[in-house]
Amino acid sequence: MKYLIGIDAGGTKSELVAYDLNDNVILNKMGGFGNPAVSLEKTVNNIISLTGDCINELGRDECLFISIGMAGVETGNYAELIKKYVESTYGIDTIVLNDAEMACRAYFGRSDGILAIAGTGSSCYVQKNGQGEMVGGWGHIIGDEGSGYHTVMEVIKNIVHKIDGNIPFDSLSEKILSRIGGTSRSDVMDFIYNNEKNTIASLFPAIVESSMEGDSYAESLLENAGRILAGLTCTAYGKKGFKGKVIIGIKGGVFHSSCCVISSYINELQKSLCSFDIIGEDISTTKAVLSIYKEKNN
Repeated sequence: MKYLIGIDAGGTKSELVAYDLNDNVILNKMGGFGNPAVSLEKTVNNIISLTGDCINELGRDECLFISIGMAGVETGNYAELIKKYVESTYGIDTIVLNDAEMACRAYFGRSDGILAIAGTGSSCYVQKNGQGEMVGGWGHIIGDEGSGYHTVMEVIKNIVHKIDGNIPFDSLSEKILSRIGGTSRSDVMDFIYNNEKNTIASLFPAIVESSMEGDSYAESLLENAGRILAGLTCTAYGKKGFKGKVIIGIKGGVFHSSCCVISSYINELQKSLCSFDIIGEDISTTKAVLSIYKEKNN
């Protein structure tokens, strides 16, 4: 059976989905993170391993095309490098796109729309008249405000402030420190400087958990993330010259793990945009492989 492979390579994990030519899912696998800006070697190994597992199960000769959406791939020549690694290993036609661009294709095809993404990192991809553009998505050193990583780091900075001032820890800080594995200055520094950003971002569910327990500090962090992401969306709206109603997709664990983030996001959008529809479904980025393959072969 002939099939296509779509891969969503993110800052925390990668998802591979194989589709038959009638758009049906025939295999789903999860693998390690895929952000070459964090580690090119680990990213290549994770993608090659994940692809290999699929091909070994379904057959290499039956695979017609691979589409990879990858965080951080617009930096340098990473897209071309990843493409060459995959094609030289498996001999299968491959395209590598920024993860936001590929996710936008999964949500809108070639139609107009804005996709707001908030997971380990954050970004918007805006598409109008067949032309796409990234807004935000500068990475955790420059930006990524509203992301899981950025929100966790806000708690870490609060912890550092309390350590320096001999101020008692609040309940959220205690929860985060318990997951770090210590409360001392050296414990915090060891965790932050000896872990990649995906590991730091993996503490985000603790913030959501605290907000659901009624922790006002956790709630304020999530509400702020929603406001920041709404601001990014409005920037994308204005940059592409939209007028009137727009379709907005929301994607990523920050949105879909917290009603608090979504509520804040929508409330903030309503202050600036007169009319919009939200696609609330978390559509797999991998689905873009279907439209990309058909477009290539028409």
